[in-house]
Parts: sequence; C-alpha cells; structure tokens
Amino acid sequence: MLTDIDMNNPLAAQTAVFAALAQLAELHPSLPGAYITTSQISPTEAHVLLDSLADLEAWRLATHTHADDVQLADLKGDMQLVFTAPLGRITLRVYTVFAPLPLVVAT
Repeated sequence: MLTDIDMNNPLAAQTAVFAALAQLAELHPSLPGAYITTSQISPTEAHVLLDSLADLEAWRLATHTHADDVQLADLKGDMQLVFTAPLGRITLRVYTVFAPLPLVVAT
C-alpha cells in the first residue's frame, strides 16, 4: 500500500529523468520517437515504449546496452523485447511489443 509520503514527490523529483532524456535526444537527434512515461512514485525511472524492433535496436545502440541484455517475453500471444539501461542516476526500461510471425509448415 502506498503511503502519502510515497505519493508526495514533487515534479522536481523527476528532473533527472527529463534531463537524461533531453541529453539522449541531443546526442542522438535521429533516435526514433517513443511513448515515455515516468511517475512520482519512481522519479528516477522511465518506461520507453517503441513502435518496432528496429526502433528498439536504435535505442539499444544509443544507450550502449549489450545485445545479451535484451530479453524476450511472451505476453499472452504477443511478444515483448525489453532491456534496462542505466543513464547516470536514472534507469530506462525500454521495450516493444509485437505479434509473432505465423509458423508456416511446408508439406
């Protein structure tokens, strides 16, 4: 159960996330756009949802994340590729969701 103190972080507590994302955008201006969320509950974390596997690869390279750190998960029929990338004092959880290709059996 969250307490009032857990919910009482001001927007300023998220400054590190915004600064890290701005720096990433400055260093990699062609990095694909993303749906990014952050919260007062965990003000030094951001979740980055990307549109495609290619976008995820671009973010992986930009954050210097090793390919072995990318994990594959099954989400009730859809697949998710995800990795966690530390950027200074903040942590990005970067992921994309995609439908698996149908298995074709030749007869």
